[in-house]
Amino acid sequence: MKKLLIPFLMLVFVFSMAEDANAQRKKRRKKTEDTEESTRSKRSSDRDAEEENYKSFSDKLVYDINIGNISLSNGYFGMSFKPSVAYKLHERVQPGIGLKYFYNLYTVQGGDDFHLNDFGAFAFTRLKVTENFFAHLEYSVLSFDNDWFFQEERRTFNYPLFGGGYASGFGNWKSTIQILFIASEEVRELGQYPIEFWFGFSRNF
Repeated sequence: MKKLLIPFLMLVFVFSMAEDANAQRKKRRKKTEDTEESTRSKRSSDRDAEEENYKSFSDKLVYDINIGNISLSNGYFGMSFKPSVAYKLHERVQPGIGLKYFYNLYTVQGGDDFHLNDFGAFAFTRLKVTENFFAHLEYSVLSFDNDWFFQEERRTFNYPLFGGGYASGFGNWKSTIQILFIASEEVRELGQYPIEFWFGFSRNF
Protein backbone atom coordinates (compact mmCIF):
# COMPACT_ATOMS: atom_id res chain seq x y z
CA MET A 1 0.00 0.00 0.00
CA LYS A 2 2.81 2.33 0.94
CA LYS A 3 4.56 1.49 -2.32
CA LEU A 4 1.47 2.61 -4.25
CA LEU A 5 0.92 5.76 -2.15
CA ILE A 6 4.19 7.45 -3.06
CA PRO A 7 3.74 7.10 -6.85
CA PHE A 8 0.12 8.22 -6.46
CA LEU A 9 1.14 11.37 -4.55
CA MET A 10 3.83 12.13 -7.13
CA LEU A 11 1.25 11.73 -9.91
CA VAL A 12 -1.13 14.09 -8.10
CA PHE A 13 1.70 16.61 -7.62
CA VAL A 14 2.73 16.47 -11.29
CA PHE A 15 -0.91 16.79 -12.38
CA SER A 16 -1.38 19.80 -10.08
CA MET A 17 1.74 21.47 -11.46
CA ALA A 18 0.56 20.81 -15.01
CA GLU A 19 -2.88 22.28 -14.24
CA ASP A 20 -1.29 25.32 -12.62
CA ALA A 21 0.97 25.87 -15.63
CA ASN A 22 -1.99 25.46 -17.95
CA ALA A 23 -3.99 27.98 -15.90
CA GLN A 24 -1.08 30.46 -16.06
CA ARG A 25 -0.87 30.04 -19.85
CA LYS A 26 -4.61 30.68 -20.16
CA LYS A 27 -4.34 33.81 -18.02
CA ARG A 28 -1.42 35.11 -20.12
CA ARG A 29 -3.26 34.30 -23.34
CA LYS A 30 -6.45 36.03 -22.11
CA LYS A 31 -4.45 39.05 -20.99
CA THR A 32 -2.75 39.19 -24.41
CA GLU A 33 -6.10 38.85 -26.17
CA ASP A 34 -7.60 41.57 -23.96
CA THR A 35 -4.63 43.83 -24.70
CA GLU A 36 -4.90 43.18 -28.44
CA GLU A 37 -8.66 43.78 -28.32
CA SER A 38 -8.12 47.02 -26.42
CA THR A 39 -5.48 48.09 -28.93
CA ARG A 40 -7.78 47.26 -31.86
CA SER A 41 -10.64 49.09 -30.17
CA LYS A 42 -8.45 52.15 -29.56
CA ARG A 43 -7.20 52.11 -33.15
CA SER A 44 -10.76 51.79 -34.41
CA SER A 45 -11.87 54.63 -32.14
CA ASP A 46 -8.96 56.81 -33.29
CA ARG A 47 -9.73 55.97 -36.91
CA ASP A 48 -13.39 56.85 -36.44
CA ALA A 49 -12.40 60.13 -34.77
CA GLU A 50 -10.02 60.92 -37.62
CA GLU A 51 -12.71 60.16 -40.19
CA GLU A 52 -15.18 62.31 -38.29
CA ASN A 53 -12.74 65.22 -38.03
CA TYR A 54 -11.40 64.82 -41.57
CA LYS A 55 -12.53 67.43 -44.06
CA SER A 56 -11.83 67.26 -47.75
CA PHE A 57 -10.67 70.24 -49.84
CA SER A 58 -14.20 70.93 -51.03
CA ASP A 59 -15.51 70.83 -47.44
CA LYS A 60 -13.21 73.76 -46.61
CA LEU A 61 -14.38 76.01 -49.43
CA VAL A 62 -16.55 79.03 -48.59
CA TYR A 63 -18.79 80.50 -51.30
CA ASP A 64 -20.12 84.06 -51.25
CA ILE A 65 -22.69 85.74 -53.47
CA ASN A 66 -23.10 89.46 -52.86
CA ILE A 67 -24.90 92.38 -54.43
CA GLY A 68 -24.45 95.93 -53.27
CA ASN A 69 -23.83 99.61 -53.80
CA ILE A 70 -27.44 99.96 -54.92
CA SER A 71 -28.20 103.59 -55.48
CA LEU A 72 -31.20 105.31 -57.00
CA SER A 73 -31.38 109.06 -57.25
CA ASN A 74 -32.43 111.73 -59.70
CA GLY A 75 -30.98 110.62 -63.02
CA TYR A 76 -28.74 107.90 -61.61
CA PHE A 77 -28.95 104.16 -60.92
CA GLY A 78 -26.14 101.95 -59.69
CA MET A 79 -25.78 98.30 -58.70
CA SER A 80 -22.92 95.84 -58.18
CA PHE A 81 -22.34 92.08 -58.18
CA LYS A 82 -19.58 90.26 -56.29
CA PRO A 83 -19.13 86.44 -56.25
CA SER A 84 -16.15 84.92 -54.44
CA VAL A 85 -14.70 81.70 -53.07
CA ALA A 86 -12.46 81.29 -50.02
CA TYR A 87 -10.53 78.47 -48.37
CA LYS A 88 -10.58 77.75 -44.64
CA LEU A 89 -6.93 77.71 -43.61
CA HIS A 90 -8.32 77.76 -40.08
CA GLU A 91 -11.79 77.96 -38.62
CA ARG A 92 -11.27 81.72 -38.33
CA VAL A 93 -8.98 82.53 -41.29
CA GLN A 94 -10.33 82.48 -44.86
CA PRO A 95 -8.22 83.77 -47.78
CA GLY A 96 -9.94 83.87 -51.15
CA ILE A 97 -10.47 85.39 -54.60
CA GLY A 98 -13.44 86.81 -56.45
CA LEU A 99 -14.87 88.97 -59.23
CA LYS A 100 -16.58 92.37 -59.23
CA TYR A 101 -18.94 94.06 -61.59
CA PHE A 102 -20.36 97.58 -61.24
CA TYR A 103 -23.14 98.95 -63.40
CA ASN A 104 -23.91 102.66 -63.47
CA LEU A 105 -26.61 104.41 -65.47
CA TYR A 106 -26.69 108.18 -65.82
CA THR A 107 -29.72 109.64 -67.58
CA VAL A 108 -29.30 112.97 -69.33
CA GLN A 109 -32.36 114.96 -70.31
CA GLY A 110 -32.19 115.89 -73.94
CA GLY A 111 -29.07 113.79 -74.50
CA ASP A 112 -27.70 110.27 -74.58
CA ASP A 113 -27.67 108.22 -71.41
CA PHE A 114 -24.38 106.93 -70.06
CA HIS A 115 -24.07 103.19 -69.32
CA LEU A 116 -20.87 102.55 -67.43
CA ASN A 117 -19.54 99.04 -66.81
CA ASP A 118 -16.69 98.61 -64.36
CA PHE A 119 -15.28 95.14 -63.74
CA GLY A 120 -12.29 93.32 -62.30
CA ALA A 121 -11.02 90.83 -59.74
CA PHE A 122 -9.87 90.86 -56.16
CA ALA A 123 -8.10 88.84 -53.49
CA PHE A 124 -9.04 88.98 -49.83
CA THR A 125 -8.51 87.60 -46.37
CA ARG A 126 -11.35 87.30 -43.89
CA LEU A 127 -10.80 86.90 -40.17
CA LYS A 128 -13.69 85.68 -38.02
CA VAL A 129 -13.50 87.69 -34.80
CA THR A 130 -16.54 85.86 -33.41
CA GLU A 131 -19.00 83.40 -34.93
CA ASN A 132 -20.90 86.38 -36.38
CA PHE A 133 -18.50 89.33 -36.76
CA PHE A 134 -15.55 89.30 -39.13
CA ALA A 135 -12.80 91.62 -40.34
CA HIS A 136 -12.15 91.87 -44.08
CA LEU A 137 -9.03 93.00 -45.97
CA GLU A 138 -9.22 93.16 -49.75
CA TYR A 139 -7.09 94.16 -52.74
CA SER A 140 -8.92 94.90 -56.00
CA VAL A 141 -7.87 95.38 -59.61
CA LEU A 142 -10.69 97.13 -61.51
CA SER A 143 -11.11 98.47 -65.01
CA PHE A 144 -13.28 101.60 -64.99
CA ASP A 145 -15.40 102.73 -67.91
CA ASN A 146 -14.36 106.25 -68.90
CA ASP A 147 -17.28 107.12 -71.15
CA TRP A 148 -18.50 109.54 -68.46
CA PHE A 149 -15.31 111.54 -68.90
CA PHE A 150 -15.62 111.51 -72.70
CA GLN A 151 -12.51 109.38 -73.05
CA GLU A 152 -12.23 106.27 -75.18
CA GLU A 153 -9.72 104.34 -73.11
CA ARG A 154 -10.62 102.61 -69.88
CA ARG A 155 -8.68 103.25 -66.70
CA THR A 156 -7.43 100.46 -64.43
CA PHE A 157 -6.74 100.90 -60.74
CA ASN A 158 -5.21 98.65 -58.10
CA TYR A 159 -6.40 99.57 -54.65
CA PRO A 160 -6.91 98.13 -51.15
CA LEU A 161 -10.09 98.07 -49.11
CA PHE A 162 -10.63 97.25 -45.48
CA GLY A 163 -13.59 96.89 -43.18
CA GLY A 164 -15.76 94.21 -41.69
CA GLY A 165 -19.12 92.54 -41.66
CA TYR A 166 -21.72 90.49 -39.90
CA ALA A 167 -23.07 86.99 -40.67
CA SER A 168 -26.23 85.44 -39.28
CA GLY A 169 -28.25 82.30 -39.84
CA PHE A 170 -28.18 78.55 -39.25
CA GLY A 171 -26.84 75.59 -41.18
CA ASN A 172 -24.55 75.87 -44.20
CA TRP A 173 -26.02 79.13 -45.52
CA LYS A 174 -25.78 82.47 -43.75
CA SER A 175 -26.79 85.99 -44.73
CA THR A 176 -23.98 88.55 -44.62
CA ILE A 177 -23.42 92.30 -44.63
CA GLN A 178 -20.08 93.96 -45.49
CA ILE A 179 -18.91 97.55 -45.31
CA LEU A 180 -15.51 98.24 -46.90
CA PHE A 181 -13.65 101.55 -46.99
CA ILE A 182 -11.93 102.35 -50.31
CA ALA A 183 -8.31 103.27 -49.47
CA SER A 184 -7.67 105.12 -52.75
CA GLU A 185 -8.56 108.76 -53.31
CA GLU A 186 -8.59 108.39 -57.11
CA VAL A 187 -11.05 105.49 -56.95
CA ARG A 188 -13.23 107.29 -54.41
CA GLU A 189 -13.46 110.24 -56.82
CA LEU A 190 -14.77 107.94 -59.55
CA GLY A 191 -17.62 106.60 -57.44
CA GLN A 192 -20.56 108.02 -55.60
CA TYR A 193 -19.42 107.04 -52.09
CA PRO A 194 -16.12 106.36 -50.27
CA ILE A 195 -17.29 102.88 -49.25
CA GLU A 196 -18.53 99.67 -50.80
CA PHE A 197 -21.63 98.23 -49.19
CA TRP A 198 -22.52 94.58 -49.81
CA PHE A 199 -25.16 92.16 -48.67
CA GLY A 200 -25.71 88.56 -49.74
CA PHE A 201 -25.28 84.93 -48.76
CA SER A 202 -22.35 82.78 -47.69
CA ARG A 203 -22.16 78.99 -47.82
CA ASN A 204 -20.01 77.10 -45.31
CA PHE A 205 -19.10 80.33 -43.49
